[in-house]
Amino acid sequence: MNHSTLLNRIVDLSIPLLNKIPQSIFHEKPSLEKWSKKEILGHLIDSAFNNHRRVMRSLDQNDLNFDGYNQNLWVATNNYQGRTHLDVITLWESCNKHFANAIDQIGQDHVNKLTTNHNFHLIGMHAIAEGSKANLSYLIWDYINHLEHHLSQIIPNYHRINEAAPNLES
Repeated sequence: MNHSTLLNRIVDLSIPLLNKIPQSIFHEKPSLEKWSKKEILGHLIDSAFNNHRRVMRSLDQNDLNFDGYNQNLWVATNNYQGRTHLDVITLWESCNKHFANAIDQIGQDHVNKLTTNHNFHLIGMHAIAEGSKANLSYLIWDYINHLEHHLSQIIPNYHRINEAAPNLES
C-alpha cells in the first residue's frame, strides 16, 4: 500500500474512533506537564503541517535537511486544549487528507531517490544514522509511524496498520 493510501486509510478508520471519545476524557490532562488526548492530537496536527512542508520543500532542494520545531511551544501556542474536540478532530482530518493528497502527487522517482545528505538523525522519530542512505519515503513512513504511535495513546485498543520501514539498501 502506498503512503498516501495508507495515510488516508488511517485517518478514515480513526475519525469514528476519535469521535466516540467523550469530550471530558479527550480534555483530561494526566498532569500539568503531560498533554491531554486533545493536545496529543494537536501535536499531530503540528507534525502534519511540518512534514507536509518538508515534503514540499524537498521538491526545490537537493538534500533532505529540514528544520525541527519546538513541539511543546507549538501545542501551547495553538491552544488545542482551549478548543472544542470537534474542531481539533476536524483540523487533524483535513490536514492529513491534504498531506496525503500532496504525497500522492509526487513522483515515485523523487520519493525513492536515495541520499546520504539528510538530517533524519535529528528530526525523525526513528532516527537513522547520520550519513546513512535515506529517502523521502523514509521521512513519510516515519511520519505515519509517529502518527500511529500517538493514535495508540489517544484511542483505546488502537491497532497499527503501518507497514515496515522502506528498504534503504537499493
